[in-house]
Amino acid sequence: MLYILCGSLSIMLFSCKPGHDEKVTETTEVPKKYTAADGHTVGIDVKLNNGAKWEANVETTNGIGLMLGSVGDMPAQPTIEDFRALHKTLNVRFQTILKQCTMRGEAHNQLHNYLMPLKEKIDLLASADLDTCKKMLPELKEYIMKYSHFFFT
Repeated sequence: MLYILCGSLSIMLFSCKPGHDEKVTETTEVPKKYTAADGHTVGIDVKLNNGAKWEANVETTNGIGLMLGSVGDMPAQPTIEDFRALHKTLNVRFQTILKQCTMRGEAHNQLHNYLMPLKEKIDLLASADLDTCKKMLPELKEYIMKYSHFFFT
């Protein structure tokens, strides 16, 4: 009986360890730099800084954050008047970002590549068609959220 018990215990102990065909590897792999190939930014024409995010000025990042907050504050069942008010608010914030931008060089060019499609999406909120506005809202929110994939302060 003791032999059976010891044999069973041995089988249980050794069956939990990897066999000869299984490999146990520990990875100390450095995390990949973010790239559009990861799928989060497909269709957005912003290039990274050799795989890294661009440094943005604080005012731009704050302005984007305020835009995201405005979009997030929309009521669950928005009216066309809600969209008109959002359009106005986002336009003011957009103009403020442009006025306060101090970025230069390629970082500025890439910010421009991000902002121009954003402006187009904002302008669609001026539509008189409530369904168009409702369809644009989640897309707009998602686009604004992707700012952080390209820029940091």
